[in-house]
Amino acid sequence: MEVGDLLHFENARSAESHRVREGRFGPHVKRRSCRAIWISDLHLGTPRCKAAVLLDFLQHHEAETLFLLGDIVDGVNWGASWHWDAMQAAVVTELQAWGRRGTHVVYMPGNHDIDMELAERLLGIPSGPIETTHRTLDGRRMLVTHGHLLDPAVACARWWQNGSTYAMVMRISQWYTKDWEERAERRSISAFFRYRLKRAVEYMIDFDDRAVFEAVHERGLDGMICGHVHRAEQKLIGPFWYINDGDWVGNCTALVEGWDGALQLIRWKQQMLGLANQSLEKAAAEVA
Repeated sequence: MEVGDLLHFENARSAESHRVREGRFGPHVKRRSCRAIWISDLHLGTPRCKAAVLLDFLQHHEAETLFLLGDIVDGVNWGASWHWDAMQAAVVTELQAWGRRGTHVVYMPGNHDIDMELAERLLGIPSGPIETTHRTLDGRRMLVTHGHLLDPAVACARWWQNGSTYAMVMRISQWYTKDWEERAERRSISAFFRYRLKRAVEYMIDFDDRAVFEAVHERGLDGMICGHVHRAEQKLIGPFWYINDGDWVGNCTALVEGWDGALQLIRWKQQMLGLANQSLEKAAAEVA
């Protein structure tokens, strides 16, 4: 059986919706109902957070369970470089509204959620466990965790907790991604250099397959859902599923479970939104 038979990575607007209904933000905002949703690496408190796109994603979805899978509030960035704007405040307000509507919101800390008192005060949502198990509707038992404890750079070398080091690596990664999207070159020396640099950055923020295999095998589960590396991905590691929900800094991706038990990675792009940018800004200003 091919991996794609069970899990698809596609743009959210082209994906089939299930139980879509009108939301509570007016007759033109319809919500896609899901059994569970995983989002991670929001990095609220930094200018890198794509808060406007995330707000629209949240306003177009609902779920029985919402997993905030780590690096939600970037405590590493606390201090002179702290960034908090009306759009990020609107995201927090929307997350709180999910809880009031009956969604079970599970906040699982990541390596950047280092000040949980700050995070809980900003979000109004208590933190949960480092890991948990989720059983999909079709019976798959998945380890759910941020993923940083499987990253040797975090677990063994505390230098990665340094905010300036992380910011440098992320700036390199964002520069590469932006430049690659804007340029059509594929075979030039410059393209080769950028590819090698991308691979070096991924090595610094990745963990190997053995750690995933061992973590899942030791717990007797069927796979793992995580974040941390800012790269949405799904693959089989031996007999085990590895699914990464990506991030809301550069990729704007999430993992959703439909009411048929199927898991689906989706990418939410701002140019695909049903609301204009000014409408989003107005919504943010109203809750600021």
